[in-house]
Amino acid sequence: MKNYISSAFVYLVTLVGWIGLLNNASASAPVLDENGSRELSQLPPPGVHPRVFFTAEDLPAIKHRLENTEFGKKYERVIVQTIQQMRNQWGDFAFMDFSDPTDEQLIQYVKSDEGRNVRWGMTSLYAVLYEDEELKQMMIDVIVNYARLLLASRERIVGGDVRGGTGLELNKQFNIWTHDGYDVSVSWTIGAAGFAVSYDVLFNDMTPEERAIVGKAIGVATKGRRSYGMGMPLGFAGSNHYGYHGDLAVLLCAIEGEEWYDKETYDNIFQVLRDYWDVGFTDAGACHEDGYGPNLGLRAGGRGYMALARRGYNIFETQKFRNFIDYFALEYEPFPAGMFIGGASGGPYDVLYPTCTLLVRYMYPENPAANYVYRYMLGDDYERGFRWQGFLDFMIYGGDWKGPSSREDMLEESGLPLTVYYPVRGKQVSRSDWSEEALQFTLDARPDAFMIGHDSVDRGNFTLSALGRMWAFTGDFRLFQTGDEHSLVHIDGKSEAWKAPSAKFLWQSDDEKGSIAVADLKYAYDWQWTPPWPKMDTPAFASWEKEMASPVELGWPADLAPSWLPQHLFGSETGYSHTNGLRKRPYNPMEKAVRATVSVRGEHPFVIVADEFRKDSKPHKYEWYMQLPVDLEIKKQAGLDIILGEIDAEMVDGNPAPGSRCLLVRVLRAEDESGRTPNEVDVRVEDYVAHVDQRRNIETKAKRLILGVDSVEPHFRIMLLPFKVGELLPKTQYKPGELTVSWADQSNKVYFRPDDEKGLLIKID
Repeated sequence: MKNYISSAFVYLVTLVGWIGLLNNASASAPVLDENGSRELSQLPPPGVHPRVFFTAEDLPAIKHRLENTEFGKKYERVIVQTIQQMRNQWGDFAFMDFSDPTDEQLIQYVKSDEGRNVRWGMTSLYAVLYEDEELKQMMIDVIVNYARLLLASRERIVGGDVRGGTGLELNKQFNIWTHDGYDVSVSWTIGAAGFAVSYDVLFNDMTPEERAIVGKAIGVATKGRRSYGMGMPLGFAGSNHYGYHGDLAVLLCAIEGEEWYDKETYDNIFQVLRDYWDVGFTDAGACHEDGYGPNLGLRAGGRGYMALARRGYNIFETQKFRNFIDYFALEYEPFPAGMFIGGASGGPYDVLYPTCTLLVRYMYPENPAANYVYRYMLGDDYERGFRWQGFLDFMIYGGDWKGPSSREDMLEESGLPLTVYYPVRGKQVSRSDWSEEALQFTLDARPDAFMIGHDSVDRGNFTLSALGRMWAFTGDFRLFQTGDEHSLVHIDGKSEAWKAPSAKFLWQSDDEKGSIAVADLKYAYDWQWTPPWPKMDTPAFASWEKEMASPVELGWPADLAPSWLPQHLFGSETGYSHTNGLRKRPYNPMEKAVRATVSVRGEHPFVIVADEFRKDSKPHKYEWYMQLPVDLEIKKQAGLDIILGEIDAEMVDGNPAPGSRCLLVRVLRAEDESGRTPNEVDVRVEDYVAHVDQRRNIETKAKRLILGVDSVEPHFRIMLLPFKVGELLPKTQYKPGELTVSWADQSNKVYFRPDDEKGLLIKID
């Protein structure tokens, strides 16, 4: 065993104290600030390790969580399998001599491999936590050997003589040394967070020579690296690419204060992460790119922020981060294993990468909303499993969720509002209650569309979940990109065009009776924008009109306008990497296009979608689209009532069995050319193919409900009521400006009045 103890007394004391703590591993309750944020242990001086994500003071708590929690019992299998894999796959590698490696050895071992890095970090941390001297030495030899190979690969490419077939392969595989960029391929080749953690925790058991080799490899590999966003104006910082490369900060923090540490590169990645947090997330906590924030931007970015938090830039202790936790919790459907409703940009997501969720709960261990999203990810009994991309993060930050056994009680304790509105993001999310069968409804009408590229044609789109499932569907932006594939009003077969322009929220409200949201979609129908972020001189769009409107004119709240917001979109430094050449051309001009939604609470929660659309004074075919999950079908249709149910529902005498989940779609108003609502409207459910993956020959199948009427101005009023078979359906009466909905145990009135400024004035009684 090659042990090395520094002659510095302070270091000796640290090491002895660390070993003593581990031998008596226990965990006191974390110290929290007045807002419930974990107070981090003090960063030790340069040269004292561990120092990246945790200090020696934190190690007993990590060990305690692994040994004394239900999470730890379930996670033990992952650790055991990982250690065995490491011994099998890297045991021989550890004993090899790479003082003068061959080209073939470089090609074999120096690769971009995220899974390898994660397992290196896990195994190194385990060896230290459990003082496994043999395993520690194996991992020291592994990372020292890999460091030798990294340095040799650079020497071979930079100024080296590589020829022939092997030379071509070397040039291709090691092109990371031919540029100064930093992307995930570069990061995963260097070793990313796993390599940094291995060096950090094994440092005290390494000889000076071993430290020098690994430290030099990290330093040489990171020096002068430039990740996306470095030195760029703030208007570009909405992209998850800013956060996606946060492991550069992690690697640099591992060699902080050492010979090969590059302070300039550290300052640059700090700028990138700071800008991403400032711009990519609104003060209300919403991410402009929706699920792409917690899933991707705060993956390696989350690790970067944790490293920065120990160095004075702590986003976790801010009110904005607490707002983000609330946003995170409220984006999920109400039932276990539901989706993260991502809206236009990044979703919906089934299971997120774990890092962000782990950090949310770790930094706010007593926060009910933080524990809720953690429980949501792992399941009540940690049965949903552990994604391998987060194995190391689970080991460092994992633990038991806290709170009542009932998820409903957990959410009630959180103090979250049933309805939340994000004015800059342009989205309202409303729930009927905190139960797992609650109705959740979202209206999406974003004014910030110029910022994003993961986009879809969905200004005014809505989603509906209730009774433990989704009813109105929104698809992944990569697969569902046209207006036909979203829940919009169509006029003569047209709605909005890609790239969808911004929309304007006119007003919204919420009280115990329900929530209301009203958005002006006229601009999104009138115009078509060029695809995301075209260059200024793109010839194909030269004839299109320059988009000279400001974000505020398009709906960005003036009182929430940041300093970087441009006066004109065309020519602005917004979007992605270059000056924004945004242009537009007429597409589907409308006299008005207002969508209002009303979510009514009670024993029988329901939604009214009210659309005030008028193209001109002539009759047109107006069609109301609602995108459906593919497992739904029409079970019954009578007059203006359409009942949707699950295809595989049990049937009794031709009808869904008692207790079956259904959705009533009731047409309350859909005026035809005569100005009256007919006894029937055109109704159809269409099966269609949203996307075809030509390479893999995979079709994405989809389904939509379409209600149609020939009209000058239909004044659509559509009621959406989730119910179970056996429950009585309500009586409804609609007369101009007033809707009455009544059951034996519930009665509601909803009033509508057109208004030039607010689109529709609405009141719930």
